[in-house]
Amino acid sequence: MADSSDLGEPEPAVRLPATARGRRRRQALLDAARQVFARDGFADARITDIADTAKAAHGSFYTYFDSKEEIFVTLLRELEDELRSPGPRHVQHEEDEGPDRLEPYEQILRANHAYLEAYRKNRAIMVVWEQVATLDASVEALRREAGDRFVQRIERGIRYWQERGTADPEIDPAYAAMALSGMVSNFAYRWSAQNADYELEKAARQLSLLWANALGVRVPGPAPEQE
Repeated sequence: MADSSDLGEPEPAVRLPATARGRRRRQALLDAARQVFARDGFADARITDIADTAKAAHGSFYTYFDSKEEIFVTLLRELEDELRSPGPRHVQHEEDEGPDRLEPYEQILRANHAYLEAYRKNRAIMVVWEQVATLDASVEALRREAGDRFVQRIERGIRYWQERGTADPEIDPAYAAMALSGMVSNFAYRWSAQNADYELEKAARQLSLLWANALGVRVPGPAPEQE
């Protein structure tokens, strides 16, 4: 998947402390916020709890963040980075032929597996993100922007495969990207919100088969048995 540098508008600059010690303290607060928001939800999370979990003085919180809302949004951007890698790697080019080249289905499977794994790892905070997005316009905007970037990467991947003749040329890449990304993200959310007992490997395979069938991408069959 392409990195964020080619996805349109740049993201806001992150306000980082000038010293290594300051950056460590800031990160400790973010790590603590992840625990507190996941445990208590957004409404019940308190700045004092975040500071206590980070083993920091309560007043030092405001050296790095202006409010609970700011650290929450900063945490969401950090989480988005963890989820950003999934998506078709349209950056493989004609000269990239060779045994290490991944076929489209293998790219889809790897991407969906990585996304589901990252989402499951952060399931509690991801559920909080979805819930707060219904109440806070800035959090909803961040969720929408993250979703749009994901859709754009998928759309470029589909167009690349169509150019190479490995995906159905009759598929509209923009519509397909929106539908397929929604399928995966909604599956991940429902899985997490309901705490359902799905198998990661099976979920990734089933979602990837749906992607491949929708796009007309060849699904490799089982290896032939040796004589």
